[in-house]
Amino acid sequence: MKKIIHISLLMLVTSLLFSCSFFERGVDNITGVKMIAEIKAIHQNRIEVEVVSGDYEATGPYSVITNTETVFLNAEGTRISMSKFKVGDTIEITYGGQVMLSYPPQIVARKIQLTK
Repeated sequence: MKKIIHISLLMLVTSLLFSCSFFERGVDNITGVKMIAEIKAIHQNRIEVEVVSGDYEATGPYSVITNTETVFLNAEGTRISMSKFKVGDTIEITYGGQVMLSYPPQIVARKIQLTK
C-alpha cells in the first residue's frame, strides 16, 4: 500500500513540475499556436479581435482573454503594458491551442505582440 502511495505522489509531483508556468522560460521561449488579428475593442481582461490569419484556418471575431501571465510586447519585443494597445492595432497572439466553443470563440493569450 505504501508503494502505491509513493508512486502516486511521485506521479503527481512530476506532473506538477512539467505543468509549471511556461513564462519562467522567458519571453523568447513562449510557444504555442499563433494568429494575426486586428484589435476591435479592448476591455479590462479581454481583447476583441478580428483574426486575419494564423497557424490554423481560423478567421473572424475572437475574444482573447488575458491574465497575469500574459506577456505584452511592442514590435521590437520589449515588454509593455496592455494599456499601450489601441483599437486598430495589428497584433500577433500566441496561445496554447485550446479554443472555447462560444460565440465569438475565446482563447487565453500567452503572448500578445504588436506587429510592425
